[in-house]
Amino acid sequence: MDWWTSFFDEGYVEAWTAAGAFAHTEEQADAIVSLLKLASGAEILDVPCGFGRIAGALHERGYAITGIDLSDSQLRLASERHPGPRYLRRDMRRPPSGPYDAVLNIFSSIGYFEHRTDDLAALRAWFSVLRPGGVMLMELAHRDQVAHAYGDEGLTAKGPVQETGTTDWVTGVRHATVTYESLSKNFRLRLYTATELVEELRGIGFSTLDVWGDLDGVTALSPKTRLVIRAVK
Repeated sequence: MDWWTSFFDEGYVEAWTAAGAFAHTEEQADAIVSLLKLASGAEILDVPCGFGRIAGALHERGYAITGIDLSDSQLRLASERHPGPRYLRRDMRRPPSGPYDAVLNIFSSIGYFEHRTDDLAALRAWFSVLRPGGVMLMELAHRDQVAHAYGDEGLTAKGPVQETGTTDWVTGVRHATVTYESLSKNFRLRLYTATELVEELRGIGFSTLDVWGDLDGVTALSPKTRLVIRAVK
């Protein structure tokens, strides 16, 4: 069974909230608006949208948001906590046709599939539903960052949340277990380098790509930062 079918539930939201992962949603939403450079009313696809924290924040800022996710639990929470956007249960490889002015892929939401070809199928699908001139914005952990942070594969704590795991540095696939109080969850994530993703996006057809280490659009990418890519169709 694919790990994400049970991973993303209310326990996931509770644990990552306790870890502080969602503490800066409003600032992140403002940063996303700044990077997208789109007028109010623009149509944006948030994939996957999770429990709607970014979709809801952008809806409040005047954008027409469609959020898709495969988790019934996350979609229910999104409708309850962040009403306003249109939420749909969809596989990220099969988004609604749009077209959209922007596609968002935020908080390390790529690399879930067993096969790399499925990750690339998702990227191509997102490209296909963008209008010409549309923007795709990705924000994720990258392989160099994880190598820097987890080099010896030791125990890592984020507040009350702990993560242990191993990474295959040939395939880039990380297997890890997250624990929080009585909760224990396993995940499998394919990590990409900035070089790999930029090459794939150019191959798909994106003409302009900017790369940073933060959503502020200023911080330079490094092994100590996350990866942000702004790609224009």
